[in-house]
Amino acid sequence: MKMTLNEQWKYKDPNESDRGILLSDQIHQLCTEKLLISGNYESSNLRPAAYTLRIGDDYIDSDGKRHRLSDEDDTFVFQKNSIIFVSTKEKLELPFYIVARFNLRVNWVYAGILLGTGPQVDPGFSGQLSCPLYNLTNVDIMIKRGEDFATIDFEKTTTLLKSHPSSEEKKAVIESANDKQLATVGDGTWSFYKLPLMKPLNWRKPYKIVSSLMEMKQEVDTWRKLGIGSLIAFFGLTLSLLAFGANLYRQNTDLMRQVTEDKNELRQVNERVYKIENQIEQLSRASDKSTLAPLEEAKPREPKKSSR
Repeated sequence: MKMTLNEQWKYKDPNESDRGILLSDQIHQLCTEKLLISGNYESSNLRPAAYTLRIGDDYIDSDGKRHRLSDEDDTFVFQKNSIIFVSTKEKLELPFYIVARFNLRVNWVYAGILLGTGPQVDPGFSGQLSCPLYNLTNVDIMIKRGEDFATIDFEKTTTLLKSHPSSEEKKAVIESANDKQLATVGDGTWSFYKLPLMKPLNWRKPYKIVSSLMEMKQEVDTWRKLGIGSLIAFFGLTLSLLAFGANLYRQNTDLMRQVTEDKNELRQVNERVYKIENQIEQLSRASDKSTLAPLEEAKPREPKKSSR
């Protein structure tokens, strides 16, 4: 049975002489044969060397609960400082000679959202992509079903199974390869993508993931409160010490003034005592003189000698 173009181009590059990142013409060529973007392909989403991916129906909110968007319910709130998981509207079907890489659109980055992606999507991948989104802002953001959010580019690898030139031969080798070990073909050792169709959010575990930024915010808030408390305590202690110092200085000043006043009073008392002592001494001398005067008058007088 003859292989369709989809089957042929899945294993054999229709433009083998070309290398590098695919431009829009080859992206469109492969997409029309249900390769690269095999489901929900829109030619209007083509870019010069990439394709714009859209938000799919399935997502997991910041509480770890799975939801599905619909025509009636086509939006959800992306909470601030949180992590959600979204899937792509487009389904991928990569040939075995092409790798893909996707990243967030610049306008989403400017809005404060980051995308967590792996380094690449391997050749042979089939299914829908899923990825975490981080809202780094302090505001809630509305996400709409089918909204453009990421760009994906495609790049060719080295030649696939050069020793097997036909599509049929390449397909036979890849399908016969053991999933759990490397395949040796001719002089080369190969590893082929053998996982089944990847469903949206296929590897996401059903539990809540808390943003480290949220934990950091809580820690910062805690340390801020501790810092403010310490600062208040420091200022309180400083004010108390200043008040204590002011009281001590005032008391010391009052004490020095009292000592000075007491010295002055003591000096005045000493002066009074000295005056009193002088007065007593004067009175004592005066008293002595008044006592001696009568005694001198009472002494007998000696008779005068005669001239004869």
